[in-house]
Amino acid sequence: MSRHKFFQGLLVCLSWVILASGCGAGNDRAVLHADGDIARGDELLRYFEATHPGKEVIVFERADLNNDQTDDLIVIFRESKEKNSMLVVMDLAGSYQCTNEVPAPVSNQTIQIRDIDQRPPVEFIVQGTKGASFGYAIYRVEGLLLEDLFGEGMEDCC
Repeated sequence: MSRHKFFQGLLVCLSWVILASGCGAGNDRAVLHADGDIARGDELLRYFEATHPGKEVIVFERADLNNDQTDDLIVIFRESKEKNSMLVVMDLAGSYQCTNEVPAPVSNQTIQIRDIDQRPPVEFIVQGTKGASFGYAIYRVEGLLLEDLFGEGMEDCC
């Protein structure tokens, strides 16, 4: 077995263990959000709502995704009854910008922050379902581009 295939297999196994264990940062369900970081979260969330009027926020999570010592906001939101999308609102020295949008799971969405490769920027895992289909993907923000690094089944649950 080649070294590359070994490490790819190891990453897949590690990802499934992480996803199955359910450990990680807790998600903020938009309708239930009541943590202590309201001021910063509200600024980022207000920016999202201003740039995406009428879009229902389903789940969001704060994390420093570009290693600049400020939290950014991962947002999963409803596009229509059967379609959700995700983007990241980046805090760039007090000004905000959104990354590109990518498809997101229709139901049971979770976001887990993980530093998978042990170097900045940090990665995050999104998982969820659509009917009986389960999927997950590992993402990283590069500049203002939300990159899908690896995943399984997302095309069936988004």
